[in-house]
Amino acid sequence: MLRIFNFVLIFMLLVSANVALPSPLARAQPVITSVTPELMGTSDLPSSRHTKYGELAASWNTNTVHAIAVNGDNRRNDAFYWRKPDSSLIFPSPVDLGDAGGQTDYTGADVATAWHNQNVVVAVWLDQDTDRIYFRRSDDGGQTWGSPRIVHQGGGFPVTPKVGIRSFSDSQLGEVVITWRDPEAFYFTICNSQGEGCIGRQYLDGDNREKAYGQAAIAVGPNGALGIAYVTSATVYARIWDATKTGAAALATRETVAAQNSLDRYFDTTMAIAPQGAIFVAYRRLDRKLETGGADQGDIFFSERKGSNSWARSRISNIQSRGTVAVATDQSGSLHFFWVSAKDRANEYVYTKRLPDGNFTELFTGSSPVFIANGMVTGTVSDWAYGHGALEAFVPGGQVMRYYLFRTPGDNCVAQTITIGNALPATNPPVVRDPTVVGTISSSAGCTPAEQRVVLNAQDTSQPAASWSGAFNVPIANLEQCVQTINVQLRANNRSQFDSQWRSLTFIADPLAAGTPVDSAVEVMNPKMFGLIPPVFSPITPAGDLFSGGASTGDRGYTRVNQMFMRIADIGDCTGLNAYNVLYDNNTLFQNGTITGTFASNLPLPPQAPSTPLAIGETLFKVQVFDRAGNSFTFPRRMVYDPPGDSGEGRPVMNLSATSLTTDTNTLTILRELIINTIVVTDNLYRRGESVPTRGYVNAQTPPNASDGTKQFWGLWIAVEYLGKEANAEVLRPPLPSGGLTFDNLRWQPVEVPNATAGARVRFNLFDGVLDRTASSPTNGFGPDLTKDGTYRVYVKALDGAGNASDATYVTTLRLDPGYEVVTIRLPIISR
Repeated sequence: MLRIFNFVLIFMLLVSANVALPSPLARAQPVITSVTPELMGTSDLPSSRHTKYGELAASWNTNTVHAIAVNGDNRRNDAFYWRKPDSSLIFPSPVDLGDAGGQTDYTGADVATAWHNQNVVVAVWLDQDTDRIYFRRSDDGGQTWGSPRIVHQGGGFPVTPKVGIRSFSDSQLGEVVITWRDPEAFYFTICNSQGEGCIGRQYLDGDNREKAYGQAAIAVGPNGALGIAYVTSATVYARIWDATKTGAAALATRETVAAQNSLDRYFDTTMAIAPQGAIFVAYRRLDRKLETGGADQGDIFFSERKGSNSWARSRISNIQSRGTVAVATDQSGSLHFFWVSAKDRANEYVYTKRLPDGNFTELFTGSSPVFIANGMVTGTVSDWAYGHGALEAFVPGGQVMRYYLFRTPGDNCVAQTITIGNALPATNPPVVRDPTVVGTISSSAGCTPAEQRVVLNAQDTSQPAASWSGAFNVPIANLEQCVQTINVQLRANNRSQFDSQWRSLTFIADPLAAGTPVDSAVEVMNPKMFGLIPPVFSPITPAGDLFSGGASTGDRGYTRVNQMFMRIADIGDCTGLNAYNVLYDNNTLFQNGTITGTFASNLPLPPQAPSTPLAIGETLFKVQVFDRAGNSFTFPRRMVYDPPGDSGEGRPVMNLSATSLTTDTNTLTILRELIINTIVVTDNLYRRGESVPTRGYVNAQTPPNASDGTKQFWGLWIAVEYLGKEANAEVLRPPLPSGGLTFDNLRWQPVEVPNATAGARVRFNLFDGVLDRTASSPTNGFGPDLTKDGTYRVYVKALDGAGNASDATYVTTLRLDPGYEVVTIRLPIISR
């Protein structure tokens, strides 16, 4: 009764409206090609009885067609689901999804597939007796179904639920969106992909309370696209999912697809989203001439979204529709249209197809022996392009769901599935360790290929083809390229040309035969070099213990403790790093561990041989790194173990009698230079410039010379005291140790000496850790104080590569005159 009342009200509005001529755009006819759709046949869905508003969906990857309708007799109804897995005419017996009490005019059901993984099928239906909307999901193409869930309950008189599920990839599903009318406004809810956690009932039109007609339509597309089309006050609107927002806000913006006026009033929408993302809405128009018995002027339109709130309208035909004008897309990008004609064309149905180039096939118009209404359509592509239509056929005893199968020639012969046979088990995407990729191809249903063209990383029609075998073995030309794609093109044995459509499968290439099968960087270094170790990593302590330890820096390849800092970084490995082994030089395992991201840790330094203690001197070892594909690569490494020794035998020896160090004569700055006139330092192990490049250690400084003492130390350890302004400050405050102070009270600054020849200059800061001997309790350091002119004493020790300090200390003094400069950093002023 509600539907009849709405129709009468619309009729009264139309006959009282002023009439204007349609716009030229509305009258533009599509370009028709010579292709004529062929009707393969028709059949009634088994057990369908008293069905209303049946719905169709397709799984392109299997050529499967899904149908659903509320089915029954006198309120004792059920939601029936039918599944047809091929291009035949016959549907098997239905699956009863659950109770759907109430009149079939007002209950309704819908079915949809996920865009990227079309084995995921979702269904909704309405039980009017309990005011519940139910949801079920199948993950195997509709063969088995999960338990029903209630996604909405209560709230007046809900009718005609519709459903769509967002998807982003085969494995990543998004929200389920469900919309319905209750009783004169459209509502929606959003749930997770399992039909759980639904938000409360939301007005589809927000605060707009305009008259709602018929049923809404939901369409999904690639990369999470989703849209809803509907009619209120005879105007077609759309809401397009806004991925920048969440929840109900994602559908908050309303766009006008086709606005009603004195002539144009629109009804019965459906929606489709094409593979490239284009969005289409189909609908019918009523006008005054039709309703008053004039010429048949009710046109069929579709609009394409050109941008936000921008829709271009095109007219398909002036054959008026009874009920919905159905539109659907297939995987080739074609649009399928199906509707039932009205008025003086009663009991006729119309099918046409818009090709990817924008042209239309001929209209196919057929006649039904019984009254028909409310057409629906979906499309699939395999050996032919199929249009699957369904409508209500009013037969004796009640209406049934009647199926129509159309096809157009010359469409796809494509690879239905591509399987990589030499992929590592349980990898998604597939991972290949071999220098070739091997696999099999299956063709689409009904296609018998004559040739196959298999190309790696390109869809190149100039590449040679091979006779059809259903198998491939392709060398991987670039073994260092991680992401690669197999592209397959087929030619059917009854066609002279290859199908224009390629099918592809992406895989990860991580071959053991690659030049660098494991892309990683392995670094070992002196564990005291805190400046080179990330601050999040706890360093070796103590940082600088003068007599038992040494400086907190030195040569990377030397260590005074029996440890090393090791860092393993992933520098772009195709599958990521997994584990490491530390091996003796003879490849015996010393230690191993797992890797998650970048590995960094202090580890024991491997001895020179298994089952022996670590000896002083050079130790050679190897670090073997594994990736997640099972590949490994071995990095030879070198470290020198150079402890200070119990009697100081490991410390560098500085000959004070042969050493002359002076300071610069600039007395008006705290940045000073220590000038090496002559220096003689001998060390038991350190030789500046010694390198082993194949072991990952390179020191390209002054070449080694065992007889040259100036090349047997790494740097200097410098400490500073402020002695005061008195003329006899050096006498008042003698060198350490004195006055209860020791060298440990000083703040030592390690400074590398890159070139130890005569005249080398080393810069240091007088105020950096200076010990103020003039204070009552001497403390380390003071700030940028301009009153600290006077005498300073400088202590210098030699450091070897491991940071060991010489026992001998060179001492000199210098002056800082009043009016000296301090270090100033000038920063630019940034205006915003």
